[in-house]
Amino acid sequence: MINKILRKLKIKLTLFVLFLSSAGFLFALLNNNTNSNSTVEVSNLMEAYFKKPPSMLVSNLLQEMTLREKIAQMVISSTVPENFDEGSSDFKKLKQQCEKNKVGGFIFFKGSTTDYARLSNKLQGMSDIPLLISADFERGIKMRVTDGVLFPNAMAIGAADNQELSYKMGLEIARQTRLIGVHQNYSPVCDVNNNPDNPIINVRSFGEDPNLVSRMSQSMIKGLQDGKVIATAKHFPGHGDTEIDSHNDLPLLNFSMDRLNSLELVPFKNAIEHNVMSVMIAHLSFPELESQANIPASLSPNIVQGLLIEKMSFHGLVVTDALNMKGITKYFSTAEVAVMCVNAGIDLILMPLNEETTIDAIEAAVLNGSVTVERINRSTEKILKAKEWLGLFENRMIQEADVYKSINISEAVQLSQQIADESITLVKDDNGTLPFKIAADKSTVIIEISEGGQQDNTAYLSSVVTGFFENTLYYTANTDLTDAMLEGKMGSLTDTEQLIIAVYAKVKYGTGKISISQKSIDLINRVKEINKNTVVVSFGNPYLLKEFPDVPAYICAYGDSDVSINAALKTITGQIKFKGKLPVTLTKQYKCGSGIQK
Repeated sequence: MINKILRKLKIKLTLFVLFLSSAGFLFALLNNNTNSNSTVEVSNLMEAYFKKPPSMLVSNLLQEMTLREKIAQMVISSTVPENFDEGSSDFKKLKQQCEKNKVGGFIFFKGSTTDYARLSNKLQGMSDIPLLISADFERGIKMRVTDGVLFPNAMAIGAADNQELSYKMGLEIARQTRLIGVHQNYSPVCDVNNNPDNPIINVRSFGEDPNLVSRMSQSMIKGLQDGKVIATAKHFPGHGDTEIDSHNDLPLLNFSMDRLNSLELVPFKNAIEHNVMSVMIAHLSFPELESQANIPASLSPNIVQGLLIEKMSFHGLVVTDALNMKGITKYFSTAEVAVMCVNAGIDLILMPLNEETTIDAIEAAVLNGSVTVERINRSTEKILKAKEWLGLFENRMIQEADVYKSINISEAVQLSQQIADESITLVKDDNGTLPFKIAADKSTVIIEISEGGQQDNTAYLSSVVTGFFENTLYYTANTDLTDAMLEGKMGSLTDTEQLIIAVYAKVKYGTGKISISQKSIDLINRVKEINKNTVVVSFGNPYLLKEFPDVPAYICAYGDSDVSINAALKTITGQIKFKGKLPVTLTKQYKCGSGIQK
């Protein structure tokens, strides 16, 4: 206890000396101005942190820390903040991670803003060195948190192709992220989605054009890091051209280095040039650089150290994808993975199956000479520098009271809606029926096709549709329109002047599926033969058009968030124009960059 108190006092004294000697430097570092001049300054400081010698604070810590403490800084554990109970066995495990294992940080999952803030403060208070708290907020904090704003998917941002909006989205996500005690966002997705059958990336990518992905991810990174959140370019070297979900097995990239350089690596090169602070390595096999069977990129020295760090000159934090995924656990033990991570060049070991086993294995490798102390110091120094950049040594605690009030602001909702409004893409309108004419004597039938259960936002569409159409009939294909009832309903559909088929199909982790059933496809093809005014709206996977290419009209919304549903209905009813352009190729006729503007 005395050593712990002395260490904290020494850190505070070091900080005070640093503040007196370089107050201007720290002011520039810690302020949150987002004008163009300060943005450049922050970027330069960010780059200097990883390239230049460590500060007095970091140097002193490195000298004081034991080997085991340094190794532990590389380990990122996981927890679910939702309704955590300080008397529970789960909380005791968290306490052990902080006080005994002394891990470097945590990744947070499900919970409220209050849950996040409380647990962040509680864990920080139990840790000698400030913790690096991370989360997967690709679309904003509401991906995991009950409060906040859910932004459109990355592919919607690609369809809007508006760098200013991408930047503002990153900045707003950063604001909300820091308010709840999170410091690193595992975003943006820099994968180029050039495979329509990719079961895990899909709309999480900005598109199939590496230059478009570069532009949008660059702006997102800038917004996040101007907001004092570590951005993470993922999934290196590129997860866009795979047909296997790495949550289930090890995908294979069986093509040349020339292809990788000209396509997959383009957004990552751009992100590195624009000072992204972190890169996440994917669990996928790339035989061109790693010939040993079943060695994923995340554990490959040739790909991490050789390609990313040496050839691409990346000096920031290298983090694995989650190590509980089957692309890893299927082939290696926890101890093997730990040492392989270090030998590959990894800094942050994310979600190992056992934290203590991981630390033990790396410590043993150092003691037997297969891993050098210098290698551990290299990662620990970078991690401490990142925590210093975040200002955690000055203040690691956050305000807990009424944090949700600062999160849920109207400006954030308006920004999210603006992005969605600019993204909606009218792919085809063969009969020129859009926008629909709204009148009391015109009926509108909406058929909802959903196979994702509670994961799909079907309730929102049904709750708002009457505000857009005066005379509406609403059917759910999997319940209302069973085979027995379908024949009777078909007769009324012929008399319907306006018909919308809302299709929900999106990435569902671990399922390996992004399509809809043949039964649903058959239904769409039958309905479009009966009603010439049929409009299909994809609230998710845009590639579905290939399953029913002859539908009269097809719209891509790229997701089913509230704002995307609102935007789709506004364009269909003519309240706003169709502005989006396809960020991916759907068929030979409907290529990337196309879209009807009206």
